[in-house]
Amino acid sequence: MGIFDFFKSSEKKEKKYKENYMGGNNNQQQIRRQIYDIVNNESEIMENGNYDSYSDDFKEISYYDEFGKEFKMPKKDWIDKKLYPSIRKNWSNMEGLYPIIQDAFSKELYPEIKEAVLRFYAADENFERKLIMLGTYHIKTGSCESAVELYEKNLNINNVTEGLCIAYAEALEVCERLEESEKKYYEALEINPNSATAFKKYFDIVKKRSSKEYENKLEKLSEIKGNWRAKMMQAIVYFKKGDKESGNFFLITALKESGYNSEVMYITSSIYILNELYDEFKQYVLAYYNPEKHNVYTALNVLKYYKVKGMYKEGLELCKFTSKFPWIEHYKKFMHYEDYFWKLKVKKETGDVKENMANHFFSTNKPIWYYEFNHPEFMLNQSRRVKPNILILTLTSIGEKSELAENLAVSLPLYLNENLHYKTNLNYQLAIAYNNESLFVSKKRYSTDYMKLIRQQNNNLNFVLAGNILKMPNVEKYEIEIYLYDTFNEQKSSLINKIYDENTIYNVQNDLLKAVSGFFGRDFSIKYEKNMDNLILFSPKMKFLIQSKIHREHQSWRYKKLLSDQIDVVLEDRNNDLKKINLLALLCEIKQTNSQLLKFQKPLIYNMNIHGIFETQTLKILAPIIFRIYDDDVNFQANIEALNITDSNYLNWINKFMEE
Repeated sequence: MGIFDFFKSSEKKEKKYKENYMGGNNNQQQIRRQIYDIVNNESEIMENGNYDSYSDDFKEISYYDEFGKEFKMPKKDWIDKKLYPSIRKNWSNMEGLYPIIQDAFSKELYPEIKEAVLRFYAADENFERKLIMLGTYHIKTGSCESAVELYEKNLNINNVTEGLCIAYAEALEVCERLEESEKKYYEALEINPNSATAFKKYFDIVKKRSSKEYENKLEKLSEIKGNWRAKMMQAIVYFKKGDKESGNFFLITALKESGYNSEVMYITSSIYILNELYDEFKQYVLAYYNPEKHNVYTALNVLKYYKVKGMYKEGLELCKFTSKFPWIEHYKKFMHYEDYFWKLKVKKETGDVKENMANHFFSTNKPIWYYEFNHPEFMLNQSRRVKPNILILTLTSIGEKSELAENLAVSLPLYLNENLHYKTNLNYQLAIAYNNESLFVSKKRYSTDYMKLIRQQNNNLNFVLAGNILKMPNVEKYEIEIYLYDTFNEQKSSLINKIYDENTIYNVQNDLLKAVSGFFGRDFSIKYEKNMDNLILFSPKMKFLIQSKIHREHQSWRYKKLLSDQIDVVLEDRNNDLKKINLLALLCEIKQTNSQLLKFQKPLIYNMNIHGIFETQTLKILAPIIFRIYDDDVNFQANIEALNITDSNYLNWINKFMEE
C-alpha cells in the first residue's frame, strides 16, 4: 500500500549510509578502579536511619534518555542500572563525575554516593567546586558541624570566594549559628555586591529580625555606585509605599548600572505594567529591549504593553520571533497573545465585518497532513476502494462543557480516518464541519431526520458513522456512544456505548478500531495505544488545515507546541511509522510557515536519525527529507547515495522538497 510497500529491496543497500552517517563506536575510557558495591551492608544503612523503610527502594526515580524523554524506574533499579554504572564509567573523569553527583543530590540520594563524593573531593583540581561538593554532602547527611569544620580548616584570606562564603554561611545557618552565618553572607556581598544568593540570604536573616533594620541596611548598600541589586530592591520598597517618583529613580539607576540586564529589565517592566506607567515603559524598557538578551517574563510584559497600546503588528512579530526560544512551558500565554493580535489585525485591516456563521465541510479520505506534505499520490494507499460506502461525521459534545470532549469529537473521526485509509480498502469519506476558521462541534445529538437528509443527498451511501460524547457533571467521566446508521434499513448499530473515566478514556481509540474492524470484517492490525497523547493531536492539526496560510504563519506558538508534542509521541512509541511520517509532514509544514522553529529542534531530530528512529523499512526512504528541510545538502546526498534508488517517481518526489 503506497509508501509501506515501496522499494523493499533498499534494505540491502544500507551499508554506505551507515558508514557515512552513523559513524563508528567510541572507545570507552579505561576505569582504574571499579565500584562494585558502594553500600555493602543494607542492614547497616537501616540501622543508621538513612532509609525510612525498605519500601523506599521502590519509590520511582525520574531519568531522561539520550533524546531528553522522561522515564521512571524504581529507586533501587535506577541506582543499580543507571547510577552505579555511570559512576564506574566516570571514576577517573571529574568533569563527568560532577554532574552525576549533582543529579543524585537532586534525587535526594546521599549515602548511596558517599564513595563517589570522597573520590571527587580527592581528585578534583577545582578547589572551590570540590569543597562545596563535600560540604553539601555533610549537610545533606545531617552533619552540618562536619561541613563547618571542613570550611574552617580549608578557608583563608587568600582562597575565599563568593561561592565558598555562601556555602560556609549556609552550613552555619543549618547549624543555627545565625550571627556567624549573617557575617559570612555579608562577606560574600563584599566580594560581589550583586550576588543573588548572598543578597537574598543575608537580607532574609535581617528582615526576620527587623523590617526597619532591613530598610536601613538596604538604603546604605543602594548608595554605593554599582550596587544595582540593592537599588532594584530599594525601588520595590518605594513602590510598595506608593512613592513612584523615588522608586522610578532607583529603577532607572539600577537599569543603567546593570547594563540593562535580564533580571532588572524583568523587574522594571513588571513594576511599570503593574502601575500603568506606560510612558516610562516605552522610554526605559522598550527602548532597550532585546529579545535575544532578555528573558521570557520581560517578553510577556512587552506583549502586555503592545496589547494595551493596540500594537498588533509589533505583537505578532514579537510572538513569532520569541517562538524560537526554549520557552515551551509558557506556550499558553504566547498563544493567547497570538490569538488576540490576530483578531485585532483582522478587525483593523478588514473592518469589523459580521462573521458568516454558516457551516462548511472539510471532506477527505486521506491523512490530513499530506495535503501540504505531498500531492499526495506517492504516500498513499492506492488500493481500489470497495463497498460499503461510509460517511464519517464529527461526533457531538453534549452535557457539561469540556475542552477534552470537543477535542475528541474531532480527533476520534480523524484517527479512524488515518487507520481506514492505510489499513483497509473500505470506501469512506470523512466530513469535518467548520465555521470560518473554527471547528464546529454540535452540542446536540444528530436526529433521524438529519440522517434521512444525508441519505437523500447520496443514494449510494450505506452507513453513517457518528456518535456522542457526554461529559458528566462535576466528575471526570465521559459517556461515549459511537454508532453506525444503516441508511437503507434506517437502523442504528452500536459500536461503543461505554462510560470512561479520566484514567481509562484513552482506551476509546482502541475500542473504536476493534468495533469497526469486527463490524466490517477487516483486519486492522491494531497497534494498541497506551495513552491519549497521539489522539489529541488530530484536532489541532485539523484547525491549521482550515485556516488561511497567512493566519498559520502567525500561529508560531501553536506550531511550536504541536511539534513538541509530536516529537514526544514518536519517542513514546518508536515502532509506529505513521507517527513518524506525521512528524516529517509537520516539519515540512513548519518549513513553509514558521521556519524559525526548526533550529531549536535540529539537534534532537538529527539525534533521532543517528539512533535509528527513521531506520525502518518505510521511514528510511523518507529520512532524506529531514536534510532537505534543514538545507543540509551534504547529508542529503549521502543518504540518497546510500539508498541507491534510481526510480524516477521517487527521485521526482524527493526533489519536491527543494522547492521553496
